[in-house]
Amino acid sequence: MDAPTRRSFVAALVAGSSGCVGRGGPLGTEVSRAQRDGARFDVEATRRSFDLRRTSFEHHPQFILGRREAPRCLYDLGDVSGIEEVQTATIDGETGQMPIRTFRAMMRLTHCYRERGADPFLSKAMSIGEAALDNATRVEGVPYFPYTMPKGGSSAEMEPPWYSGMAQGTALSAYVRLYEHTGDVRHKWIADAVAESFGRIPRATDGPWTVMVDDGYYWIEEYPADPPTHVLNGFLVGLWGLYEYWLVFDEPDWVERLLNAAITTVYDHLSEYRVPGEVSWYGLDKEAGYRGNETYHAVHTHQIGVLYHLTGDDYFRTMERRFESDSAESSGYETPPSEWKHAGGERAD
Repeated sequence: MDAPTRRSFVAALVAGSSGCVGRGGPLGTEVSRAQRDGARFDVEATRRSFDLRRTSFEHHPQFILGRREAPRCLYDLGDVSGIEEVQTATIDGETGQMPIRTFRAMMRLTHCYRERGADPFLSKAMSIGEAALDNATRVEGVPYFPYTMPKGGSSAEMEPPWYSGMAQGTALSAYVRLYEHTGDVRHKWIADAVAESFGRIPRATDGPWTVMVDDGYYWIEEYPADPPTHVLNGFLVGLWGLYEYWLVFDEPDWVERLLNAAITTVYDHLSEYRVPGEVSWYGLDKEAGYRGNETYHAVHTHQIGVLYHLTGDDYFRTMERRFESDSAESSGYETPPSEWKHAGGERAD
């Protein structure tokens, strides 16, 4: 699709009313369904009330490079034209779309625009965002961003197309950041529509789903499967997107309730991931699941520390220290953070 056609397509997308399952078609209206009908997304789940803190842009939790790297511009202006709008990966010889890489590229470009003020960075970020919408599957106007290659994750074997709460959270952060840097309400409408995916609880048998309630707790699933995998790092990356949406728009109330439900889930289950003196479990499907390794343990340790900074709850500080004592976070770096640019800029998807 050429650029003028795509711009018209996106304009129609954000101006219409919602449809059924499919590709193309509208995403939302000036007042999104989430704002009009918040009760629909008020999920019944175990929930405490946390004192959520407001972070500066520089301390938003969704990382664009390594988890310990301060945000910085990764690209030169001469790199921009060569950045693919749809990022792919090859796994076991099969190549397909990898939306989490697409949206991280989008956020890196947005950061370059913030840092350097050069329009080509922002234009490319917006073009990537439009291309992602071209490829999205929509359910009642809510976009889900597909992986189009098979994937083994934890005990779940995923066949394409498959969808991920981790990718939805990364997408949500990417569109929120576009809005922050442009003020263009279209990006807010798209973010509104993506945010709705976090309130769509019924698990579809013939369509995408990425969140669930299991035994009274709200879960964001990196690998939506039955039985569930409850992968920790993917859950938290999804949560970061929901947090950034709440932080920037501070509406509607159901988003804060979902955030509290999600953080409660981690609070009440975090000890189940821990193995004292060893690396943590990757997910909670322990009988058939992936045990984990030092890299993912390091990711968990860092993410628990982020939860402490977002909530101020001492339990997360305590658990961060316990995870650190089990396996020092620095041992999880296969490549030193200072060299991650040369390793592709990211270690764990």
